[in-house]
Amino acid sequence: MKNWIFPLILIGFLAIMGLAVWYLARRTAFVFGTRATWWYVTYSFLLIGSFVFMFLASQPWTVNPIGHICSIVSSVVVGLLLYLLMFMLLVDIVQLFAHMPRWLFGTIVGVLTLGVCGVAMHNALSPKLVEVTVQLPKLQQSLRAVQLTDTHIGHFRGKNHVQKLVNLVNEAKPDIIFFTGDCFESWYNFNAQTLEPLTQLKAPIYFVEGNHDGYVNNKQAKQPLREAGVHVLENEVTTDKGLCIVGLEYMSADTKSTNAHAPHRSETIESTLPSLSIDKTLPVIALQHSPIGTDYIEKAGIDLLLSGHTHGGQLWPLTWINNHVFRYNKGLNRQNTLQIYTSCGSGSFGPPMRMGTSSEVTLLHLEPASK
Repeated sequence: MKNWIFPLILIGFLAIMGLAVWYLARRTAFVFGTRATWWYVTYSFLLIGSFVFMFLASQPWTVNPIGHICSIVSSVVVGLLLYLLMFMLLVDIVQLFAHMPRWLFGTIVGVLTLGVCGVAMHNALSPKLVEVTVQLPKLQQSLRAVQLTDTHIGHFRGKNHVQKLVNLVNEAKPDIIFFTGDCFESWYNFNAQTLEPLTQLKAPIYFVEGNHDGYVNNKQAKQPLREAGVHVLENEVTTDKGLCIVGLEYMSADTKSTNAHAPHRSETIESTLPSLSIDKTLPVIALQHSPIGTDYIEKAGIDLLLSGHTHGGQLWPLTWINNHVFRYNKGLNRQNTLQIYTSCGSGSFGPPMRMGTSSEVTLLHLEPASK
């Protein structure tokens, strides 16, 4: 990324936040028939405080009760403010023609904001099984594979959520399970007991790290997974169920790419893949947290890439923005001989809300490719 781009993005973000505070304060003052001065202060405090605490939620000190509560409240407030702004703008457009009294304007905005945020929270905390059929060359028999990703265990999700996912996976009766990273997102609920339900899984499970696992230290994040019987792959190749499985750690695609989330390491997807002994006589599945480096993955002769990371954008209108940020934002895609499945994941980042996406566990019906 060029040196001038980040400051430009930061200035643009701050300008948008400033306009949002100005608009929300003015319209809230209209609804309550008050001066806007204190509303400027209130919204500035809520916005700045919520963003700061939301991004500090991964810090070790947030495991204490006050830090935990602040992390939860700040994340919820960010989502509420987003939809409050959107519905206030929408109702304001209607107001140009309807000329509603203040109480009706405020009531409609409040009901829409709380209603949609309530539905969005339900969507985020209620993972569903999504079924996808993928045809693979060289596959000798049909297989049922489950993909887990982006569980984001932390302030909003703990052992009960893991148990819910395990029940969903076992009901799908998979032959093999792939876990493509971001198991944890903070030190809260980071312990072996949280992952104890994983021992109930009835199929072998393979894991690769995600960027959020680094928030609790990548090596430490992998230890409770290993204790739960999970096979952790660190730029390694293994075979199981007639598949060649390539597990890549979280890294940049190449030295020319900029990935703000990737840890500072010399390895890239481009440099790592040629060093791995990939058995191309078998169907080859790669596990990589983010759907990047697909040109190198295709060149390596891999048939299917399983990824997460994007959350599909998680919340509208971010879902629309993500479609322009990520080449393969969600769902099943094809790049010549390579198929890419990007799962929206079963967790969330920031606001515990989903609108325009679903919280998912993916059942992949792997079928021999038709001739």
